[in-house]
Amino acid sequence: LRIPLIGVIPESESVLDASNQGLPAVHLQGTDVSEAYGDVVGRFLGETRPMRFTEAVKPGFFKRMFGAR
Repeated sequence: LRIPLIGVIPESESVLDASNQGLPAVHLQGTDVSEAYGDVVGRFLGETRPMRFTEAVKPGFFKRMFGAR
């Protein structure tokens, strides 16, 4: 689409935790999700921030064989 990417929000269980507590995920300090949203907002406002969370974490052998629990 030739639209510049301004950020990546990682998939995280902290979003579910925030939802269960009735809080926006950005208010959970120290989580990858809140940091990612902060990066996106900063870039939107013109700040220069490094692009994080762009590399997918590959599951190990046992996780591929037996699945995540």
